[in-house]
Amino acid sequence: MINPFFANKFEQAVKVTGCPLCYMRQQAEVKYIHSLIMEHINDPTSREHIINSLGYCPTHTWKIAEVEKKMDGETLGTSTIYENLVLVITRRLEELRKYPKKLGSNNPLLQQFNKYLPGHSLPSASLRTDKPCRVCQMASESDDSYIRWLLQGLADHDSDETRRLYKQSNRLCFDHLRQCLDKAVAASAAGLEFLLEDSLETLKALDSDLRGHIAKYDFDKNAPRSEAEQFSWLRAIYFFAGRREGENPKPEFSNRQTD
Repeated sequence: MINPFFANKFEQAVKVTGCPLCYMRQQAEVKYIHSLIMEHINDPTSREHIINSLGYCPTHTWKIAEVEKKMDGETLGTSTIYENLVLVITRRLEELRKYPKKLGSNNPLLQQFNKYLPGHSLPSASLRTDKPCRVCQMASESDDSYIRWLLQGLADHDSDETRRLYKQSNRLCFDHLRQCLDKAVAASAAGLEFLLEDSLETLKALDSDLRGHIAKYDFDKNAPRSEAEQFSWLRAIYFFAGRREGENPKPEFSNRQTD
């Protein structure tokens, strides 16, 4: 039986252009950011995460500001996050103010030698971190759950609901297909088998449409193309790059893919 929580989200995701798991991941990110801004912006644990990871990755740094601005037209939460982080970085830079003079007084040969000593760290070590972006981390955890539930649903012998919904989608992107391969277990083997067979059928149809599109350029670039051929390049991009955030252009799909 398909997980009810997953089923509700997946049913909405298959109606959206592009990889349904990309869409579900993006929605999970937005939900987490809403929660962070509305409920946890001054929470000590959240503050600790922010400081330890020195903020967020570039993608989610922008996304936090964009989500908050869209949510209520304000940027108080974003300002609160970065006022605290700016203070942290300022203090660490203050500690590095003596470094240029130290650098100028050192023997160049000794500097080169020190680079290879055990325990040597870069001058910028205090401005770097190995802690992941918390939004990336949360999104990865959501991905793991969604992939597990998708494979379980596709493997369900008592119901074809997940397979029916999946056939309505634009199929998985390359990255999520690889993740399914890596995360499948014995109990979900039938689901993975279905996914691979469907992916092969989809990609063969895409290859045929791409070749048809290219061939018509060779003979007459103004020659009429089927909708499947016309949008084959876009379908290829959705497969290899996944779904973009926000609105995505809608390609037409070959009948062979959606049969």
